[in-house]
Amino acid sequence: MPILVLVSAFLEGLSLTLVQGYLPLYVRSSFTETTYLTVGAVIAIPALGTFIASNFWGGLSDVSGRLKPFILIGLAGYALALAGYPLLHSSLGIFLWAGAISLFYGTLSPTLKTYVTLAKPGWREHALAYLLMCQSIGWFAGSVGGSRLMEHGIGPGFRFALGIAAALLAAHTLLVAFFLRDQRRLPAARASRTWLEGVARDLSSLYENPKLLALCATVFFLVTGNYMTWGFFTVYFVEHLHASVHTLGIALGASALLGILLMPAVGPLIRRLGGHVTLAIGTTLYLVMYLGMAVSKNPIAAAALFALPLYGTINVSANVLASQYSAQAQRGGGLGVLSGTYALATIVGPLLGGGLADRFGLGVIPWSSLSFAVVATLMAWRAAVTEKHLAPQDPGRNGD
Repeated sequence: MPILVLVSAFLEGLSLTLVQGYLPLYVRSSFTETTYLTVGAVIAIPALGTFIASNFWGGLSDVSGRLKPFILIGLAGYALALAGYPLLHSSLGIFLWAGAISLFYGTLSPTLKTYVTLAKPGWREHALAYLLMCQSIGWFAGSVGGSRLMEHGIGPGFRFALGIAAALLAAHTLLVAFFLRDQRRLPAARASRTWLEGVARDLSSLYENPKLLALCATVFFLVTGNYMTWGFFTVYFVEHLHASVHTLGIALGASALLGILLMPAVGPLIRRLGGHVTLAIGTTLYLVMYLGMAVSKNPIAAAALFALPLYGTINVSANVLASQYSAQAQRGGGLGVLSGTYALATIVGPLLGGGLADRFGLGVIPWSSLSFAVVATLMAWRAAVTEKHLAPQDPGRNGD
């Protein structure tokens, strides 16, 4: 796989750590009268833009048969997003900027995944695993570097971290523009005259796919529960468990580091067990995580549970299944629909978690996540059992 694609995933992970990990803490500490619902909105509002972007740009990439322009749009969007946050001095300004700019950077994740599955069609689970491993390395760098910069002041340290990341993204965008080879494919057939109508037809056919919809429903419940906790983890860890920012950085860094170490094994695991069983096992292990966090009052124990490397297993298996359910010409749209589901869950989870935390306190967060994980686990195992009774198919291949 091209090194520029892997570096793009690294920078995406770095950016997500700052935007989803530390931005809520920055807003909570920098602006007065900030409720937990407001903190949740910091995550939910850009997720709405990502939901729209991943569907629209993914469908447009299918209709055009190209990927490189959409990688550039995503990278430039992240660079502008990070450069813009330090210039804003109110939570409303942050909300408006996050919602607008996410319409552009929301295309990066599904486009990178589409690129690697097309580049390695027979080994897509391995390609996705290594792509997400690079994203986890970026997550680790952002976790450790961000916490070090913010130890002596959350506001100044966060703004400095944003500046460094924005500069790296801007430089990398130029490199991609000049040196990355586009991964072209035959455009999706469109019976309409305009590209917009073609995008609508492409997405309509994908949303009518029952297997893809069932997968998205499972992912929605699990990721909603995840973001009820993840959207507030920095606040939960510092305010509810009374941990230091230094300990917070260790928790986030350990989570990313374990994910990096596990990721090379995820591809072979999916090839051996299949995407459905791997997804079901991952959702079951999330029950252990959230139950442990709910009953534990010790920040070290909570950090150890949070660091369990489960996200990569879920993410890779879900994307492998989505790529199997969408033909080559519709791969961008299919993975865009899945990314849109992630984004939709990222809207619901933080807003629901914020409302519950305002009413009942932060302690309710892991219990709420547990309830959503239970539903996702039941759905995942039902799909795995159903698939087992169908004609067997090599999990690493589809009908491309």
